[in-house]
Amino acid sequence: MEEHERATVIIIGGAIAGTVFALQLLSHPTLRSKYRPIIFDSAPNLPGLRISNNVISSDSVGQSGAAVALTKQAIRLLQRLELGSELEAIAQDTEVIEIYRQPLLGLQDGSQSGVRVMEMSEPSGESLFGGFWAIERGLLQALLVKNVLARGGEVIANKKLQQIVELDTLESAEKNRNESVKALFSDGTSYCGHLLVGADGAWSTVRRHLYTTKSAVGENVVDEGWKPDFQDLQIVYGLSKADTTDTRPIMYSMGLVGGGVGSWSLKNNRQMWHIYEAPCIAPPNTTQSRALSFEADKMLGEKWNAQVITGGYDQTSTEALLDKHRAVWHPSAGTFGNLFDASETIVRVGLWQKVFTRLGNVRWDPKEKRPKECGKNMGVAGGRGNIVLIGDAAKVLMPTAGQGAAFAIEDATVLVDSILNNPPSSFSTSFSTSSLDFSEAIKDYTRQRLPRYIKISKFALVGARLGIGRTWPERFLRDWVLGWLPQPRSTVQAQKEGRKKTWWERMFDDEWLMEAEFEVKLRREDR
Repeated sequence: MEEHERATVIIIGGAIAGTVFALQLLSHPTLRSKYRPIIFDSAPNLPGLRISNNVISSDSVGQSGAAVALTKQAIRLLQRLELGSELEAIAQDTEVIEIYRQPLLGLQDGSQSGVRVMEMSEPSGESLFGGFWAIERGLLQALLVKNVLARGGEVIANKKLQQIVELDTLESAEKNRNESVKALFSDGTSYCGHLLVGADGAWSTVRRHLYTTKSAVGENVVDEGWKPDFQDLQIVYGLSKADTTDTRPIMYSMGLVGGGVGSWSLKNNRQMWHIYEAPCIAPPNTTQSRALSFEADKMLGEKWNAQVITGGYDQTSTEALLDKHRAVWHPSAGTFGNLFDASETIVRVGLWQKVFTRLGNVRWDPKEKRPKECGKNMGVAGGRGNIVLIGDAAKVLMPTAGQGAAFAIEDATVLVDSILNNPPSSFSTSFSTSSLDFSEAIKDYTRQRLPRYIKISKFALVGARLGIGRTWPERFLRDWVLGWLPQPRSTVQAQKEGRKKTWWERMFDDEWLMEAEFEVKLRREDR
């Protein structure tokens, strides 16, 4: 097909969800011939756009967040995209998880050497949980962007989405393109497409558009339901090059009173460290506070010789938070202060969470099957079926779930599979005068993803309550009960040992999470 015969897919956001979605389209022979994905990202320097000698390294791509976890269901999907060897070069397969507590007697402020509560590991040569990889976010993003470009995709940086316009059918038909959605950017440019995919993060502009309606007098009214919910919790995390005495690929955590600390081994003896603390207030969101936060980023960056993002918080409280944890014990770095001092990146953010039931601009018929999670929500009145959310734009998860990146990869794959098996209603080799309607694909995608979102969000909430330990019963469960119980083994490991899983292991059952299979595959030949 000629370029003008391919439907244009506008992807807002060039992080994990957006790039994997583009890769899935470009890697399928049928979809590649029908769709032209274009990624737009607000970052001026997107990792992967300029890589010399085809080598991806921390120095070549710069910093983009800290690190992400990939569990085996997501690893499989990237391997099927033929990214396996490149992925293994930048990912660290975790072999051990150690959980500590503070001694019973003492200040309980983290300064005492920790007492190990639990250790999780697999026999030599076997991956923990079948694959539990830690990757610097910037390296993963660079790998994905590089491959999007190599497979014929388009990536445009420094494009901040300002507004979405759903085009009138006649206006679109006049151009003989039948494009039904237009993205307007802050630099005054605009692009039209047949489908717009919002992969623009927790504070998604695309999601805000889906929650915006017209009043009786024609004014835009934004439903506050578009915002995630603040969880009275904050995290500070960073990437460190501090020397450590333990070179094993290990994830370590220790609970404190109303908080917790931890670190995770990355490639080349680098560490991602984190501090959770509750309660806290949400960062202020005013013009003045944003200006002060930007100034704090600059001042602390110069002071600490690192890239610093204070996430809307002020300089004084950010410095106080790190100073409070400087003396906290670390099993291989000595103290967290040693990790701080060797950090290249330090980020502070408030934590938010919410599952959004409106994943696209579709209208549900009362007689058709829709997810029970939608409740009485019938969708968008007059929905045209040309806008859809994936990744953090579709649901915001706390990092205590450890599944943000993995679910973004799942989302991208499931949506492409839904498009393949539910093609737009007016799609044909040559376009008709009507716009393409992706409603059936978006509904199929919604049916598959919403129940899984709800389940992982509950998992994240439980993890936050136990991990933070705001009350003494929560700390008792976290610091003592876990240590009395045997290490839970996976279903696969139990089968190898010729036995069934115990009640305790079933409580930690990961089959619904990590054994789930996702694939872009045609289910019916007539599609």
